[in-house]
Amino acid sequence: MSVPVEAATAFANLYQRWFDDARGLAEANRLQARRAVGARVADVLTLWDEHARAWLPGAPTILRLKSGDLAAFAMREPCIALHSGRIATDAPVAGLRWESFRPCSYAIGRTVADLVLVTGRGGLLEDVEVVLDDGGRLFLGNRDAWPLAHAV
Repeated sequence: MSVPVEAATAFANLYQRWFDDARGLAEANRLQARRAVGARVADVLTLWDEHARAWLPGAPTILRLKSGDLAAFAMREPCIALHSGRIATDAPVAGLRWESFRPCSYAIGRTVADLVLVTGRGGLLEDVEVVLDDGGRLFLGNRDAWPLAHAV
């Protein structure tokens, strides 16, 4: 299992790679994301704003799997980038804290049966549809969902 990294560090690394070679990063994300198939969902996390008492708009979403994390970060709308590996969620971040995203809590304990990666503009990643073993779906993307996840 990998050593956890801070979300800000993961984002900074993705952001730099995205601007250097967005298509290359999207291809690497597709390959990394496939490793989630067959993994059991332990949690779905995003940032809770203590002051606003609401989910932080546009916050990253972490699909916490038994085998590691798959985290979606917003890039330039509608694009996202994925981080595969553990994200540190223990320490609070200046008025924010990582919380289970209740609208997606039904996914906990289910297995990832498939991933559908949706690309747009020149092959850039826009959405990830996580298909669960019971037919349910989670969507990780930069559109229509604040934070970046919703369940169907």
